Amino acid sequence: MGSIYSETMELRSPGCDMHGAWKPGAILETMQETAGVHSTLFGLGRDEMGRLGLGWVISRLKVEFDRVPQVGERVIVETYPTPNRHLFFPRSHIFRDAQGGRLGAAHTLWLVMDLETRRMVKSEEVLAKIPENADMKPAAGMPGTVRPLDGEVKSSVIVPQFTDLDSNGHVNNTKYLDWCLNALGMEIMREKCVTGFEANYDAELRLGDELRTELTMQGDSFAFCGLSGDKRRFSIGGRLGNRQREK
Repeated sequence: MGSIYSETMELRSPGCDMHGAWKPGAILETMQETAGVHSTLFGLGRDEMGRLGLGWVISRLKVEFDRVPQVGERVIVETYPTPNRHLFFPRSHIFRDAQGGRLGAAHTLWLVMDLETRRMVKSEEVLAKIPENADMKPAAGMPGTVRPLDGEVKSSVIVPQFTDLDSNGHVNNTKYLDWCLNALGMEIMREKCVTGFEANYDAELRLGDELRTELTMQGDSFAFCGLSGDKRRFSIGGRLGNRQREK
């Protein structure tokens, strides 16, 4: 068995929506934090990477839930890297309830960015420290390319603000899901919650970048993307499920 990190957490109100469901952005924050803790344990945390002039950047992700946990629940989060794919560093997460039953899973693809040139690089120092985990498989399948949907397009404009940025100086990957839920709107989110999604991060967004967003829906499926001119900066695709109702 390869290197696995596990952490148990209780879902608090700030990480859940007004109806008590764990928010997609908060799920990604948990994935980011647990991945960071695990990376630090084998010498590739933020500080160690910073001394090399490098930073971790997420490229693609896939998240699936059989049941979205609610505020007050205890959730066990397990994470581990899987074997490298060229310049990509894959990592999986598994989410379990307090009894160990599987709630959902995620798989992500990370890249290493040179913080000065803002370009993706191959680092032998990073490769040497990543656990091999040759026997570990993706927990949620490999993230694919988010495809557009046919239908009416709802457009808006977003300009990243201070609170959208992370320590790498660009919009944090968790913020795109917040933008997506806001675009879906109160009428939909009152009755539905996001049960699965994929995201492609094509180009970093920085302070002051003006972004045109487009939302399209087909039934309970949605596609949400951001563009600067004709250049696609990110794409999110996902599905909605009915909310749990208290009996």
